[in-house]
Order: sequence, then structure tokens, then C-alpha cells
Amino acid sequence: MSTIISLASAKQHLGILDGHQDTLVQDLLDAAVDACSRYIGTEDQPDPLPPIFVQAVKMTLAALFEGREGATVPEEAQTLLSDLRPWVFG
Repeated sequence: MSTIISLASAKQHLGILDGHQDTLVQDLLDAAVDACSRYIGTEDQPDPLPPIFVQAVKMTLAALFEGREGATVPEEAQTLLSDLRPWVFG
């Protein structure tokens, strides 16, 4: 369960007014947080939490909600998250 963005905030971002899709939205929100965390190379969220991470989660949530299947971290969210990825040379 995401503590980054509340269910109410996620529903507002998606333009959902009723409670009929709460379970779906929460599942997609959790998946969006997980996808963004994995994209930056960690299963934990950065601490302190930068606003660009929150925005990337919202963008990914919207992509997952719209696409339902096969959606990944959108390119625009990847751009926001790129500064949070560690540089690895090897």
C-alpha cells in the first residue's frame, strides 16, 4: 500500500469521483510506485522523497490506468526519474 500518494489523491489525479474503482486504483498505484522504484534501481523509495518522484508515480499511474495491460513507466516519467538513477560505470 502506497504512502507516497493517498488513494484520494490518486483518484483525483485520474478524475475518478466515485468509489467503485478504489481497489483497482490502489492496485495500480502500488504497481506504479514499484515500477518507478525499480526504474531508479531500488525497491525502496528515495528518502527524502523528491517531488519529481511523486510526479513520475502519478504519470505512471495514469499510464497504467489508461492502458491497463502492458503499460510501463512512460518516457516522460523516465526523464524525470533519470536524475535519481545511480551512475554505474563498469
